[in-house]
Amino acid sequence: MKTFEIEFHLVNGEVLTYMVEADTRYEALESIYQSFRHASDGFVQFEDELIVMLDHVTYVKVFEVN
Repeated sequence: MKTFEIEFHLVNGEVLTYMVEADTRYEALESIYQSFRHASDGFVQFEDELIVMLDHVTYVKVFEVN
């Protein structure tokens, strides 16, 4: 497993970061995509620390952390 940092770039210019473990960059992105896809109320919560409103995300970047 590798560690990936995910950056959520918001419409107001703010950048939120979240760490995820996955075998590949694609799997890291897929896990985030599935979280967004299943959000029925417009919010995604990652563990207890990060809550993201879907309408405020302009794009997502993923970087492998060494």
